[in-house]
This record gives sequence, structure tokens and C-alpha cells, in this order.
Amino acid sequence: MPKSTIIYQAYQEVIGKHLRSKQWIMYSGKLTIYDRKTNPVMLRLKSEIYDSFISEHMEEKKDFKGNSVSEVFGKLAKWYNKNGIVFQN
Repeated sequence: MPKSTIIYQAYQEVIGKHLRSKQWIMYSGKLTIYDRKTNPVMLRLKSEIYDSFISEHMEEKKDFKGNSVSEVFGKLAKWYNKNGIVFQN
């Protein structure tokens, strides 16, 4: 099976605000689009939360896969909403 080639890659900063504590949350990582048929879009994020109680409840690394950029960021927004965070980008 041939390896997928990268069509596009961009650095992303994803910012949100935790509603109860009013603290800002930030994840950074890469948005990658491949030339494959299934889940060609991948967003791989790493936490930039260091000295907050929220860092204990949020994951250090998180990956989102989908068929379009809109689908991937929709999954990200749902994950943020589930954790009480309003998506700000």
C-alpha cells in the first residue's frame, strides 16, 4: 500500500474560553490534508495549558480526523463544548 502524500499543512492555534473559570484555553498543532480517500484531513493538537486546574481535566494531546476541514473543526467545537469551553477561532 503506497504511503499518503501531504497536499497541505498549516500551523494552527485553537483558542477557547472556559465558561465557569473565565480562563483562556489554547492548543497548538498542525492541520494536515492528505491525498487519501478516508479521513484525508487531520488536526493534531498539543495542550498549551500549563498552570491551571483545567490542565488536569483536559487531554495533553488530541487528534481529530475527518473528510473535510469543516468536519474536523466541528468535532473540535463539540469536544470543547463537552468540556465547558466556548470555541473562539
